[in-house]
Amino acid sequence: MKISLKIALGLGVLIALVWIIGIFSIMSFSSSSGLFNRMNTETIPDLIASGEMSQKVTEVHVEFMEFLLSGKIGARDNVSGLLRTLDNLAKGHLTRQAEGNEEEKKLADELQRKVQLFSSSVVDVMDMKTRGLTDEDLLAAEEKNVRPTYDTMMGLLARQNEIYKSEMSVMSDDVKSSQSSGQLVIIIIAIIAMITGVFLLFLTERRIARPIVHLTRAAEDISKGDISKPVEKESSDEIGALAEAFERMRVSLKVMIEEEG
Repeated sequence: MKISLKIALGLGVLIALVWIIGIFSIMSFSSSSGLFNRMNTETIPDLIASGEMSQKVTEVHVEFMEFLLSGKIGARDNVSGLLRTLDNLAKGHLTRQAEGNEEEKKLADELQRKVQLFSSSVVDVMDMKTRGLTDEDLLAAEEKNVRPTYDTMMGLLARQNEIYKSEMSVMSDDVKSSQSSGQLVIIIIAIIAMITGVFLLFLTERRIARPIVHLTRAAEDISKGDISKPVEKESSDEIGALAEAFERMRVSLKVMIEEEG
């Protein structure tokens, strides 16, 4: 095999290993990046929206009770504004879950229905307050119509929070696993590349450098007049051909000297 082919083959192996390391690095990064993107575009916004809805439901109930006790118009206006915000949050949440799994879509749809029921029951009781019903009647209506829906919504939101937190935990574990696997593969390939490089260096020293050193010594001996040692051919490449040429030259010199003597 020619020296140029040996060098090209060695470089080809090293380049292939470098490419393999690069490909696995890209695959590991892409996997982790995909999980992070999903967390940022789906799970985290859903978790935030769920928390916002929990907050708005609580604020609605607080302002609602404030209106029942005080009858202040400002409290009623606050309730109306909070209900609109809560309805928008529920609709947005349902839209985001359109491509989710069946359980999440079912929960989002049920939550929107409960939000609508909660809003209508709150408005009905506030109208009862406006019509001048007694506090006892108002509290009884709140206990019968508003409170059950409020408790149901808070339960649904708590359930959704647990689902999103579980998804976050699973995604976090997947990211760590992907990174660990990618790092392990890269380390293994890097070790293989290092071993291959050392092996190629050894072959280079044995197949190229050592024969050149021997030829150099043979040339020095011939230049000093010592033509008794044959020049050994150690390979069949260009260095081997050069060794054959040196041997022919040595033999020719030896014959010439013997004829002249």
